[in-house]
Amino acid sequence: MTRQLLPYFNPSRPVFVKQDNLHLSGKFWKKGDRYPWDFFSVSHDRIQQMFYSDQLYHDESLEEDAVKKIAIGDGLDDLTIDQLHILVDNINFKVKSKTKTAKEFLLKKCPKLPKDRELQIRKIRRWRSTYGDMEI
Repeated sequence: MTRQLLPYFNPSRPVFVKQDNLHLSGKFWKKGDRYPWDFFSVSHDRIQQMFYSDQLYHDESLEEDAVKKIAIGDGLDDLTIDQLHILVDNINFKVKSKTKTAKEFLLKKCPKLPKDRELQIRKIRRWRSTYGDMEI
């Protein structure tokens, strides 16, 4: 009797979308897209669950292509306005946990702009240059 081994989830390797139109982080992802789960602050347990339910997978050939495409920078230019808003929400969640009063939170939170993608990117970059240590 042979045992079939399940694929092993390795959090240090990138994961890729296994099925078309997977809705994650405010975007529909296509099969083969790399999903930067750590960037969106998705929990390790949630990604592992999605990996074992055949929604995400590792692929060595796609990993090599992804490494070639890596550019130096913060990656904000590649995000949609909805993804930027998710990032701002994640930032502000961390800021709220590190501030002691509502007034301090209002002073230090990252602003969220409804429609202007370019201005939202500039606001995030400015916030990071001022309060970036709160994001860690």
